[in-house]
Amino acid sequence: MSPQSETAAPSPLETWPPQWSPSAVVLDCDGLLVDTEARWLALQEDYLSRHGAGLDPVARRALTGRPIEVVVAALAEAVGKDPHLAGAELLAEHEERMGGPLEPLPGVVDTVRAIAARRPLAVASNSPRDLLEGTLEGLGLADAFDAAISFDDVVAAKPAPDLYLAAAAALGAAPADCLAVEDSETGAQAALAAGMQLIAVPSIPGQEPVAPRRLDSLADPVLAEWIAGWEVRR
Repeated sequence: MSPQSETAAPSPLETWPPQWSPSAVVLDCDGLLVDTEARWLALQEDYLSRHGAGLDPVARRALTGRPIEVVVAALAEAVGKDPHLAGAELLAEHEERMGGPLEPLPGVVDTVRAIAARRPLAVASNSPRDLLEGTLEGLGLADAFDAAISFDDVVAAKPAPDLYLAAAAALGAAPADCLAVEDSETGAQAALAAGMQLIAVPSIPGQEPVAPRRLDSLADPVLAEWIAGWEVRR
């Protein structure tokens, strides 16, 4: 049985596959569609190690999925550098490491295409717009999304609900009728705060996002069967 959600009413996702289907779907990007989150975390650890610094496990866990600006500020403090200098160093190395081709995580392409054929679909990411658009283009999935909501489009990033609320509005759907899919604790908090139904697909060790349904990957066969049964509402 997956972890129970912290909402008052039972979630339709507690039955698998659900009898319910969403009016629209909102997906996270980094760590859900592609392993960029794992690469970013590895870069952070390398950077800290080179400076003889580190973060305790609680601080590391809380930073996962946060906006780049928040992460850079924490790392700059840990290594005793000006945030602007640390940020420039980290982003330069990030761009160098991300220069190669992007590989979608298991089940991503089939799941995204199946959803897009049946329901309005958005992506909601704590990444800046240029990085988000570059990732979607690199995966060959940019055309599948009706809306792409980035950190640059809202006042408050995840774990605030703003990104998910903006995505629902862009799709013309009530948040309670939307399905969100997330990989991190930060993202799960945001989706639940927006009032959405949530599937968690964690990809980073140590992350335990709270959700009414948790899957090992988007290649889950029951997920594919459930989506295939949705009537087309586009």
